[in-house]
Amino acid sequence: MNAVIYCSNTGECAKIAKYLADKCGYIALDLCAVESFVFDTAVLVFPVHCQNIPSAVKDFLSKLQVKDLAVVAAYGKMSYGNVLYEVQKGYRHKIVAAAYVPTKHAYLAEEGFENFSKLDPIVEKLKTPAPVKIPKSRKNPFANFMPAARSRAGVKLYADGNCNNCGLCSGVCGRGAINCGKPNNKCIRCLKCVENCPRSALHFTLRAPMRAYLKNYEKNKLIIYI
Repeated sequence: MNAVIYCSNTGECAKIAKYLADKCGYIALDLCAVESFVFDTAVLVFPVHCQNIPSAVKDFLSKLQVKDLAVVAAYGKMSYGNVLYEVQKGYRHKIVAAAYVPTKHAYLAEEGFENFSKLDPIVEKLKTPAPVKIPKSRKNPFANFMPAARSRAGVKLYADGNCNNCGLCSGVCGRGAINCGKPNNKCIRCLKCVENCPRSALHFTLRAPMRAYLKNYEKNKLIIYI
């Protein structure tokens, strides 16, 4: 089976994945709904979080059995860290194409990635797959230091009076980090709950350290390894 598997919190990775699935003629699968981990060819699309690979993606990669793999890491125009190199070195899958894609930052009101045709070289590479070497890139030395706690410190997440305790936020959260609008210490502020709340009852505000951090964009470049 060939598939594009995506981990998407605010919908940006889902859009990238569905474009690639249409171009490749593969099925698109939400990582949270994957039942089999065996594929002939797979494309994995996921968001970079605090310059790191999300835990759900790490778990998937540890179970994945695939002949040829392409990896697409979407980042919010700040820093992608070293995640593609870490995927290649940490899981030893045969990676035949990879990309860093700049898109909408989860905490900012801006346009997402729309130049999908620029990803077509990945589609072409999958037709004649061969291993690609991903170079090591710069990662902040403090990136691995309590990333979830840093996110909680920078972003306040709360429910307003429209919350009726339906529990949908608890269902969509893969970390067990929220219960009826109330986040706990597992929360990484990915905002998947905010995106999926049917009553628009969940909101977030940026605290001063996060506002200061987001003033300085570091990178806004599409990088493809084929």
